[in-house]
Amino acid sequence: MSRLLYVICLLCILTNAKAQDREIKFENSSFQEALNKAKEADKLLFVDCYTSWCGPCKMLARDVFTNNEVADYFNEHFVSLKIDCEKGEGPKIREKFGVVSYPTMLFLKGNGKLVAKVTGASKPSTFLKKVKEALNPKTSLFAKEQRYQAGERDEAFLIDLINSYMDIREFPKAGKISKELLTSMNENKLITKEMWPIISFYYVSPYGSEWWNFILQHADEYEKLVGKDAISRMIGERLHPYLFRYAVASEKAENKQIFNEVKKLITEYQPSQQKTLEQFIELGESASFDSFNHYFKTIQKVLPELDMAEHYRFWANAFQYLYDNSNNRQKKELLTLLKDSQAKSNDYMKQLYIDKFNL
Repeated sequence: MSRLLYVICLLCILTNAKAQDREIKFENSSFQEALNKAKEADKLLFVDCYTSWCGPCKMLARDVFTNNEVADYFNEHFVSLKIDCEKGEGPKIREKFGVVSYPTMLFLKGNGKLVAKVTGASKPSTFLKKVKEALNPKTSLFAKEQRYQAGERDEAFLIDLINSYMDIREFPKAGKISKELLTSMNENKLITKEMWPIISFYYVSPYGSEWWNFILQHADEYEKLVGKDAISRMIGERLHPYLFRYAVASEKAENKQIFNEVKKLITEYQPSQQKTLEQFIELGESASFDSFNHYFKTIQKVLPELDMAEHYRFWANAFQYLYDNSNNRQKKELLTLLKDSQAKSNDYMKQLYIDKFNL
C-alpha cells in the first residue's frame, strides 16, 4: 500500500511539474536558422519582436507566453524566436518587416514572406483570439490584401482594410488606402462623422496637406459633427511633428512667416498641447535664426519646462547635433541637462547617448 501511495505521489509531482513548465519554446538560434527550421517542419515562424525597456513585452513574456493554452497552441503550430530589435540582427529585422511599436509579433512562412502581424499586449485569451483571427484565411490581412490586389474597391471593404492596417500600426499603408477612398467621394460624403477618423488620420492630413486644408475649410461643419475638442486635438497633433523638426534643429525655417502662421492657428483654435507647441516655436525660431550659443541657452531655459514625455523625444533627435557643436563648457552643461532628463524618464533614455559621457 505504501509503495502504491509512493507511485501515486510521484506521478502527481511529475504531472504538476509538467503542467507548470508549459511555456512557448523559443529557439536559441539566428533568424535564418529559425526560418529554415520552420520551413523543414512545414510550420510558420513566430517572431516576438521586443526591447529591453518595453513593459508590455515583459508582461507578455511573464503572463502570456507561460499560459498553458497559449503555450500548447504555439508549440504545436509554430517555430518560435525572440528578437531584441535594438541588438544584433534586431534592427535589420525591424526595418525589413516595418516594426514600429512594441511588442510586435510576426508570423512568417518558411520562405520569409510575412503572413500576419499582431501588435500590443493583452490577456492570454484575447491574445490567442487575435492571433487566430490574424491567421484565419477568411479574416486575415493577407486575404484582404489579395482581394484588394484583385481589384475589390467596395467602400465597406476599404474601410475594413484601413482599420486592419491601423490595428497593426501599418500607418503608411493605411494612409495610402485612405487617400484613395477619400478621393473617390463627394464633399457631402466626406463631411460626415463616419469619415472623420479617416480624414483626420495623420498619414492622410499632415500640416499643410490637401486634406489638412480641406478640414480647416470645413472646420465649422466638422465641429458640429465631432465637437470642438476633436478639432482642437487634431490640429495640435498635426502641429506637433511639424514644429518639432524645427525645435530640434533637424530642419531650419527659411523665414519667420512659417512660425507666424502657426501662431495664428494656435490663437484661433487653442489646440491641445498648446504650451508644448509654443515651446517648440521658441526653440525653432532660435535654432533657425540665432547663433548656436543662443540656441543652446534657449534649450537650457525651455527643456526643463517641457512635458516629461517630450524629453526622450528631444534627446533622440537633437543630441548628436548638440554634442557635435558644443564646446567643452557646453558639453558639461549638456551632461547636466541629460542627467535631469534621465531622472525624469529613465526607462526611455537610450544607452547610446549616455555612453558618450561614460555614465
